[in-house]
Amino acid sequence: LIMKRFILVLGLMWGLMMLIAGCAADTKEPAPDAAKPAAVKTETTVATAVPKGIPVLMYHKVGPDADNDAVIREDLFRAQMKLLHDKGFNPITMEQLNDYVRHGKAVPVKPVVLTFDDGYADTYSIVYPVLKEYGFAATVYVNPGDVGTRLTWDQIKEMQKGGVTIASHGYDHVRMNELSDKEQLANIVKAQTALKEQLGIDNKWFCYPYGRQDDYTQKVAEENGILLAVTMNPGWVHQGDNPYALHRIWIGNAVDLAHFEERITTEDYTDL
Repeated sequence: LIMKRFILVLGLMWGLMMLIAGCAADTKEPAPDAAKPAAVKTETTVATAVPKGIPVLMYHKVGPDADNDAVIREDLFRAQMKLLHDKGFNPITMEQLNDYVRHGKAVPVKPVVLTFDDGYADTYSIVYPVLKEYGFAATVYVNPGDVGTRLTWDQIKEMQKGGVTIASHGYDHVRMNELSDKEQLANIVKAQTALKEQLGIDNKWFCYPYGRQDDYTQKVAEENGILLAVTMNPGWVHQGDNPYALHRIWIGNAVDLAHFEERITTEDYTDL
């Protein structure tokens, strides 16, 4: 009887050992699949060249306002940005434009510059999300004296952190050529100071309110750290142009997609 029990216990122990060995074998890490290809990381590079000219586009308000040449409908604006993307245009920064104008440096092929004047609320609510969607560079010209009535500093700071260049449109939106020399200087210096205090930048870009300026405006802009200043005079920008009187191309509701494409592909575009 004792012998039978001994044999039974031995059999149970042997079976338990085999069960444990089987479980251990099942929990081993599977061997890596040698046939599975490793992921390949690719980077897209954009060709560069020195163009004959660059279109600098001038936008103001994006919205439903009728009978206002400075306004463009949201759907048309979105269609224009989609066209830029789909046809391989490359919005460039003011730094790149400055290097091209002053030094003839190459820029990405099919370049275009996107500028937005006055700091309307829709620049944050409509324009900024579209710029982020396509990864487009752009410059927004603000009047620090008007901040709070359209855009807030928090919104401006968010756009700046998101890659948008924030630049000066003068502290107040006034016709510079109608001011005294002292008033012109103050309008530029106060804006520079506000942008430094609020955004921590030494601003280098200026847009003349109403496009109005004179020789003194250009002089005082240069003396206060401005490298490029844009007007409302029509036309493309070229290497060697006066960096304090750069032309821009007006964009509004009258500029449908066909005329938009014409303005970014030929300097002899239709005057609407």
